[in-house]
Amino acid sequence: MKKLPMPNWPRWFSWKIDEADFEQRREHYVLYKNYPERFDDFMGRLHMITTDLPKYRERSKPSGLMTSTNQRLWDALDWTNLQYSAGAPVEQLVEVWPYALEWAEEYGDFHARYHQSPEAGNYMTPHAALRTEEYWIVALRLTCFGLLSGYAHTMPRVMAFLDYANELMGVRDGLLEHLVRPFVPDRGLPPDKCTRHLPYRKLLKVFSTAPTKRAELMKTYLDEWYHAGRREPYIDQHEEGGYLHYGYWSWEAAAVTWLLGIDDSSYRDMQFYPKDWVDYARQYPPPPIESVLHSGQACPQSGWWWSDASHQSLRRFEAGDIFPDIASGPARGITVWRWSLDQRQGG
Repeated sequence: MKKLPMPNWPRWFSWKIDEADFEQRREHYVLYKNYPERFDDFMGRLHMITTDLPKYRERSKPSGLMTSTNQRLWDALDWTNLQYSAGAPVEQLVEVWPYALEWAEEYGDFHARYHQSPEAGNYMTPHAALRTEEYWIVALRLTCFGLLSGYAHTMPRVMAFLDYANELMGVRDGLLEHLVRPFVPDRGLPPDKCTRHLPYRKLLKVFSTAPTKRAELMKTYLDEWYHAGRREPYIDQHEEGGYLHYGYWSWEAAAVTWLLGIDDSSYRDMQFYPKDWVDYARQYPPPPIESVLHSGQACPQSGWWWSDASHQSLRRFEAGDIFPDIASGPARGITVWRWSLDQRQGG
């Protein structure tokens, strides 16, 4: 797999929001007195670990490499959370997300190597334990940030990372499985339970109910979200000066809204709903109900489609366009067109 180029660190550091612009922040519980130091902490560690890793890779203990790369992953997700709250353009967060995924995989590699070392004592743990606070800290945010950033086609990589050890223990989360199901084949039916129970299990009803009732259920979900999630690690972070607080957002409500194409007009201004990221995500629509069609049929949804009839078939169709026949030889007349999971083709 091709590695990403080194981040443009000077530009990333320049994204720190000044006090005047901070007044336009999205989340008023995030305070400017804490923001610059938190930004510097997160970005400083991302830079230090990424630039120092090649120097220490060969001579450091597996436990040290595992710990530092795990810290980098958590910092990347926390930084993203903080920047959204502080009012940063969504495009900044989208640029960082592929690095967060690559850093997750690099941590996963060091974590697996640690388990093969004498230091581990024949004990194996998940990269992100779905029954613990790591569910929200890592699994849910990594998944939702990716979906909302137009990287739904990378969900097989996300789930490979999350499956480590969780799969061996038979631990699967109903919400995560519902979110990635259109993009990760052969995972079977999603469980009807969530590993962290509340507030997430209430979202499963949104998938199973009639489309006309989904907005109402989502509005109720957001209304109850904070108190229902009282066991989650973000609760009450704004208290006592709020230094550790990086924003209250129901990322899962945003991802479900995007995935199911719910009209969010009745709840888009509710507290905890990250509407700006949903608005960004809508330029990369999820698969239509019918994602495999034939030449002569009308395109059901605007987006990028491809056919195995040609290596250069990928093209954008608008809803209502008639799929052409590009097959040759014996297959002439029955070109099969498929929805492209990577809708960033024209991005």
